[in-house]
Amino acid sequence: MSVLTRIRIDFRTAVRLRIKDSYSWHRALWKVFPQNDTRDFLYRVDSCDGGFRLYLLSESVPQIPDWGAWETKRVPESFLGRPVYRFQLCANPTVKRKREGRKNGTRTAIYEESELKAWLNRKAEQGGFAVNWPATQIGPPINQPFIKKGRRGNHKRVDYQGLLAVENRERFKECFKKGIGSAKAFGFGLLVLGPAN
Repeated sequence: MSVLTRIRIDFRTAVRLRIKDSYSWHRALWKVFPQNDTRDFLYRVDSCDGGFRLYLLSESVPQIPDWGAWETKRVPESFLGRPVYRFQLCANPTVKRKREGRKNGTRTAIYEESELKAWLNRKAEQGGFAVNWPATQIGPPINQPFIKKGRRGNHKRVDYQGLLAVENRERFKECFKKGIGSAKAFGFGLLVLGPAN
């Protein structure tokens, strides 16, 4: 059974902890799962009201540190039995493009709305659900730079928000647990769900 945690942290505390980008968040959250050899969590970070709000989905219960306000609860199996959900997804939509002289393609960010829709449609089909596009919005791609081991990198953050309908329950449950798309260690891919009215 998955565990969902909501965390609130103010800007001053984040600065004190030297959390300044998505890789810093990744390292801070790894520390609350000292028993894990592999990452079994997804997370999402949003700026709000003088600080940050995080959603953390994990397979094990986090060891709550001495920073932030943490609220943790288990996700009941029945929650994933609904036919329709409101959803939010902070994603890093990319496509592999072939380059001359290279055996493997290079992962490239997607910008065009039609491609962003097509990307989520592919992921939805794999994840056992369908997106209700008239009721779904796509935010503009935003740079999300980070520094890892002294090297600079950048992801493109795209926020999707709307309605989805479950078509294959088992694939949907797996998608909820494993996330969508690339760069999951950097705060992408968590499908935040709520009941549809």
